[in-house]
Amino acid sequence: MAEKSTSFHTVCRLLLRELRQERGVQQAQISQLLGRASTSSWSKVETGETPLTLDHLLTACTACQVWPSDLFLTAQNYMSLLTQSGWYAAAHGTALSKDDDQLGLAAEAYYAFIASKAQTPSWGRFQVLQTPWPYSGVCVPLDVFRWALDPNWREQQISFAPKPSRNEP
Repeated sequence: MAEKSTSFHTVCRLLLRELRQERGVQQAQISQLLGRASTSSWSKVETGETPLTLDHLLTACTACQVWPSDLFLTAQNYMSLLTQSGWYAAAHGTALSKDDDQLGLAAEAYYAFIASKAQTPSWGRFQVLQTPWPYSGVCVPLDVFRWALDPNWREQQISFAPKPSRNEP
């Protein structure tokens, strides 16, 4: 498998997670719409433990009040950005295994970093569905994608992240 590889499934699930957070939709709401009792069922989809299905995608889009076509267009734009950046992006077939999906692994690291620093992801001035190209000639990917695409930016975030004070456990 290529060193930098991912799939359309991963791009969509990351966009759905970012959309859910941007729109203030709780995991429990999506789980309930899917007819599941626990919030962990949707959490497993977001983390890639459960494969993203069309039913999941349509339900999450409904919960976030977005057209699936808008999500697909944004996902296709990210697929193009990844390909232009030297990534292998599988556009069809099943999702890659967790070990082969470098974007999925980078996203896990990004979300763990954000959680450990008690920070919320920053969406900047553009909504999720306006990225990565809000207008011609300008590339503004979401931070979770930028974490994977730009090692210099990632290292900056790690270097300049607030450190816990000595009084904290």
